[in-house]
Amino acid sequence: MYVSAQPDKGGIGLDRVEFAKLVVQILRHVGDRLGRDLFSTAALDMMLDLYVREEHRPISLTNLSGAAAVPERTALFIINKLVSRGLLVRYPDPKDGRRVNVDLSAGGLRLLEECIDELMSMIAEQ
Repeated sequence: MYVSAQPDKGGIGLDRVEFAKLVVQILRHVGDRLGRDLFSTAALDMMLDLYVREEHRPISLTNLSGAAAVPERTALFIINKLVSRGLLVRYPDPKDGRRVNVDLSAGGLRLLEECIDELMSMIAEQ
């Protein structure tokens, strides 16, 4: 389980989690308007879903697949890629050995927060 260190408001009045939630809303809106078949950010959708969770706890592969709005096989393929690149970690659920949980890795958290900080800086400069 990761713990996100929240910086100051980054000059735009939002902290990282608030900004990430706004990004999720923007991506969903664009996907709704253009159609998910034309606009898909499945890997980012999954990483942001883990990041903005209120409890900041890992979730099952099945639940994470639902965050991407792509077929489950596609979501599992993307999750495997994210794990192989060290952005997510996968491990057995301690309460249910049949279930596999997924969470952001330390490297995935760091990369996501760096991206969020860079986007917030770009907006603040405008």
